Formats: sequence, C-alpha cells, structure tokens
Amino acid sequence: MEKLLLLFCLISTDQFEIDQEITQTPEFLERIRRLKEDPIDINTAREIELLLIPYIDKYLAERIIKYREKHKFEKRDELLLIEGVTPYLFDRIKNFITVDIKRKRRKIKGIDFLSRFERKTDVSEYKTYNRIIVPLKNVLVSGVCEKDYDEENYLDYYAFSIYIPEKLIIGDYDLDLGMGIIFGKPDFFYRSAGIIPGERGFSPHRSTYEENFFRGITYGWSDFMIFGSYIDTRNWGKEKFLGTSYKFSSIRLTGGISQTEENGKFGVWSFYADKSLAGNLFRFELASGGENPTENKNNLSYSMGMDNGKGLKAIYVNIKDSLPTLRNSPFYKDEEALYINYTKKLSPDISFGIFTELSRKLSSMEPFDRIAEFHISWEPIKNLKLNNRIKTRKEQINGRFDVIHKVKDITFKSRFEVLNGSDGSGFMAFTSFRYSKDYVLEGRLVLYETEDWASRIYEHENDLPGKFTIKQLYGSGKRLYLILGEKTLPVNIYLKWGIDFKDTAKNEVGLAFQL
Repeated sequence: MEKLLLLFCLISTDQFEIDQEITQTPEFLERIRRLKEDPIDINTAREIELLLIPYIDKYLAERIIKYREKHKFEKRDELLLIEGVTPYLFDRIKNFITVDIKRKRRKIKGIDFLSRFERKTDVSEYKTYNRIIVPLKNVLVSGVCEKDYDEENYLDYYAFSIYIPEKLIIGDYDLDLGMGIIFGKPDFFYRSAGIIPGERGFSPHRSTYEENFFRGITYGWSDFMIFGSYIDTRNWGKEKFLGTSYKFSSIRLTGGISQTEENGKFGVWSFYADKSLAGNLFRFELASGGENPTENKNNLSYSMGMDNGKGLKAIYVNIKDSLPTLRNSPFYKDEEALYINYTKKLSPDISFGIFTELSRKLSSMEPFDRIAEFHISWEPIKNLKLNNRIKTRKEQINGRFDVIHKVKDITFKSRFEVLNGSDGSGFMAFTSFRYSKDYVLEGRLVLYETEDWASRIYEHENDLPGKFTIKQLYGSGKRLYLILGEKTLPVNIYLKWGIDFKDTAKNEVGLAFQL
C-alpha cells in the first residue's frame, strides 16, 4: 500500500505541487480550490473550519482561537505572532484565509453536489464519481459513490454520513488522532512540505479511499470521544470495532478492541503528547496492540517530531510490521525513517528548502535508503516566479525548472525537467496557460522522451473538479489536454479532453457537473 504523501498542492497559480507518490484524494483537492475562491475568516471561524486549511492542525487551531479571544486579527500576517506559524508556513496558507472583523460567521448554505464521468475512448471504459452534501440546519447529510474503470457495479464503493460538526457522526467517518500511527489519515501527512502530523479529530468519510474508514457512530463531548464501527472490509472480512479517546492537558489516550473474521479479536492503543518548550514544538506517539501483553510488547511502535518554529522540522518513526491495525497510517509498516526539513525565507522574494529522508526496513542491517531534495523559489518581479528543484534518490537525480507568470486572471507556466540515473535518462517539457474567473480555460502541450519505463517522468496536471491526474510518461511522445468550465450558472459544467500521441493516438474525455 502506497503512502499518501502530499508535498504541495497545485491548483491554479501553482503555489504548491503534488508529488508523484500521491494516490487518491479528490475531496482534498476540491477543498483547496474552494478555499481559494472563498477564504476562511480567521476572526470568526470555528475550530472545525480552521482545520479545513492545509497545514493547520488542532495544535495551531487552538492557538489561533486563544489569540483572537484577546486580540482580533486586523490583518493576515498577524498570524506570524502565533507560536508555530513560520514565514514559510504563512506563505502556504495566506491565500486560504482572510480577515474581516465586521463579517459574521460564515454559514454553510445550499446543496453541494458533484458528479463526474470519465471515458477512455480507445477501450470504451468509463468511471464515475458522485458526491452530495445537504445541510439541514446544523446537520450535514452526505453521500458518495464511485465506479472505477475495472468495476461493473455502480455501488461497488459508497459512503454515507449524518454529521453534527464537532459532536456526532452516524455512518462512515474518519479518525485523525495523535500522529496517526493507528488512528490517522494518510492524506494529512505532508512530507517534503515540512509538516509534522498532528491530530484533527473526527470527520465524515467522503473520500474514495476505500480501506481507511469506520462505519458506525462516533460521539465527541468536550475532551472525550467514543466510537464504534461494524464494516465489511475487503481484506479481512467483517470487522467490529469499539474504542474511546480522552485528552487532558497535552496528552491523549486512545484505545479500542477490534474483532475480524480473519484475525480474531485484538486490542490497539495509542499514547500521544504534544508540548511547546522555549519556542519548540515536540510531538510523541507510542502505539501498540495485540491479543495479550507479550504481543503488545513486541508490537510497540513510536513516532516523534520536532519543530523549532524557525523553519527546521524533523520526524523519526519506528513502526513494526506486526502492529495489528487494519488501517493505513501516514507511515510504512516494518520501517524506521527519519525526515528532516528546513525552510527559510532569505528575502521577501527568495525562499529555499532542504529535505532529507532516510529509511530502511526494521529487520535490515543494510544502509539507509536516502532521498535528498533542494528547492528554491525566486520572484524577481511582481507576478513572475522562478522555481527550481533538484532531487536525488538512490542512483537517480531529477532536476526541474519552472517559470510561472500571472497576468490578471491568466497564469502561464512552463517546465523543463530532466532525469538521469542507472535505470536510464529522459526529459519532459511543457507549456500551459490557465484562465480562471467566471470561466475556466486551461490548455497544456507536453513533449517527453525517456529510455523506458524504469526512467519514466511524472507529469502532474489539473483535471475536473475534485480530481488531479498524474501521468507516467515513458518512451517518446506528446500529450495535449484542454479543460473548459463555466462558474456563472447555478450548475457549473466542466469538460476535459486529453490525447496522447505515442504509437497510436489515445483519447480520453471527462465531464463534470457541480452545484
């Protein structure tokens, strides 16, 4: 199972980018797009609304609320006065927030509906995705269903929930507690972006991530939470789960009992603590489980993180392969890994970052596998940004150079990327434009050439609402795609057409409706 590691979020202005190891997270990308169109007021937002912002976890949300109880924010950059908000992090969230002291608390209005249809014309395969969220006073009723290309049944996967924010969920839900070793969501771990996983509580499950959620009920009151689940899992048969969590001061204790047809009955537990000392944030989680004390001892796993508040962040994890959890954490099992990230703003126009990952199997005495990355961003003149990234992994080096220019509502982007290593070499180049105001018009032409599959290059591209595509390019070829959309009518309509020129031309089309 791949980890869901979101490095940066590429939406329209390309301030963030998604790395090649991402899997499925359509709701996350849709949320980013909506935040850019309707930023959150940090003077009135509840904790649950602040948690919608990428990079904001409960630790920072609580401090934002505590700060504004004494001093209302008069401008966005006052966030820098809050412990844990670095200049680099502020740059990442400033487009998602606003300050309007006179504005009342935002209320959720209207039905949120999204339907997406895609088809590969050369093989006549298609997939669909449908989501609806209906607000009923203080209750949100939501449902999701999806059909993939290789599935026949439209209800092969579905999710449904009734949600009273911060209090109760009946139906399908996600937990994100501690650093996520057992009770966590992979899509909230941002590796190279320098984010230490932090808890975000419970939320309705509206994702197409099919193996990482609970089905039942969860109830939260003050610092206490209880949750139960009964679900037919794909890999372990029917599972019954009952758990509880309690947080006091900076410590959270969470535990539960699971019973499955495949594995029988076993318990899981987690001890989590976060503490701020002398401007440094420390996080630690210890987790284990099993049928008896001996198994609990043998399965002991832990993670720890540090953020010095000045751009340096580090995470160390040690996760046993035998840790008895049926859900995916942000980290691999049977692995110890160290992540170190340092970012710094050298001037108002220049910032850089360094990231290193060392990892290996717990049972291995071999050297650590190493990933090293350096990136720098420079804005020589207003609305013109130059980005450069160099990344090494094993015996492979990857270099990338971007030029991004924005003229009013139009963004132009060009990229040249080269890859060289023991498995081969190659390059990719593209140029694209995007207009986004009342209408959406985006186009991109991609040229690429690599020696074979082992030296493939990943091309990340925008897609229909709530979707992001990563094309794995290899061999020699060209790719062209166009996106058309309108945002003025009550029902927004989006169309995407793409064509790959390699051996033979292959077309793909997509259509989406959004209310």
